[in-house]
Amino acid sequence: MILKLITKLISLVFFLTLYGCEGNGSAPKPEIKRAHKTIKVTSTEIRTYIEATGSVQPDIEGSSKILSHLAGTVTKIFVNFGERVKKTDPLVAIASPEVTDIYSSYLSVLTQLKQAERIYHLNKELFQFGAITRNDLLNSESSVKQLSAQLEGLKDKLTIYGFTIDKDSIPQKQNRGDTVLIKAPLNGYVADIQAHVGDRVDMTTPLLTLADPKKIMVVANLYDTDLPKVKKGSRVIFSVDGFPGQSFEGVVTYISDVSDLESKTVKTFIRILNQTVLFKQNMFLHLRIEGEKKTLPLIPQTAMIYKDGKFFVYCLGSNGHSVQKEIKPVKEVPGKLMAVEGVAVGEEIVLSAIELEKT
Repeated sequence: MILKLITKLISLVFFLTLYGCEGNGSAPKPEIKRAHKTIKVTSTEIRTYIEATGSVQPDIEGSSKILSHLAGTVTKIFVNFGERVKKTDPLVAIASPEVTDIYSSYLSVLTQLKQAERIYHLNKELFQFGAITRNDLLNSESSVKQLSAQLEGLKDKLTIYGFTIDKDSIPQKQNRGDTVLIKAPLNGYVADIQAHVGDRVDMTTPLLTLADPKKIMVVANLYDTDLPKVKKGSRVIFSVDGFPGQSFEGVVTYISDVSDLESKTVKTFIRILNQTVLFKQNMFLHLRIEGEKKTLPLIPQTAMIYKDGKFFVYCLGSNGHSVQKEIKPVKEVPGKLMAVEGVAVGEEIVLSAIELEKT
């Protein structure tokens, strides 16, 4: 009797084990009941944006680096940072022995030229009377031409160095005879001053930088990972804290080939399309650079659920059970929708993931 009871109990346990659990020992996935509405995933075309920051800088065509005409010592700087200047305004004075040498050479050649001109005029008269040969006349004429050419070259140098030449070809200068004045080559403002009084400079030393306020551009620093999304001609929308509520447009004109090793960024140059007069050098800007267009799956935001730092949706499986899928939200779309990655267009998903979780 006891043996039969034990046999029945063993059979009952075997039956429950066989039919009460899944073959793999896990509990069955919850079934999506009719009460949980589902919706098919659609698609939408969106344009991605890259958020960045930048600053206003002088355009390459609108700036000029001022160099010294010769080696010497800076004796005076006539301008200040940010100051407006006009073309030919004095910028920097540089004392150099070379100026004195050129000035002395000019006076020497000027004296020789006047003497040669007197000899030439005298030879012309003597030639008419047959007192000298034609060859003597031509030689005196050649001397005048050679000395005139030398004088013109020295005169040009002195003009560059700040001298003015009067009608009698005598150099006149207000400052010291060994000093050269560096003058502004364009109208603009002083964007940078690299030199200081007392500095020794040569013809490769930048003294200061002038910029045309009407020729400016925006320089943005983009991360290496964002570069594939940006190309020449990309549209840029930017704003400035100094002009709240206003937005401005630009276009990407050049992307540098050099990456900064420390910041892992690449300089990107943007041309401003409107109201450049409002911007000042070094002004800070917030940028949105248009990326490429792409077609992405579109789902209701109610279909998303957040767990453990990730987003998921519930898809309808072929057997009626739910399949949890991880997704990546890309961009919010009007109508409480979200463009995402991770599901396929046409898949059927639960409209309210939270309600399904509650059941």
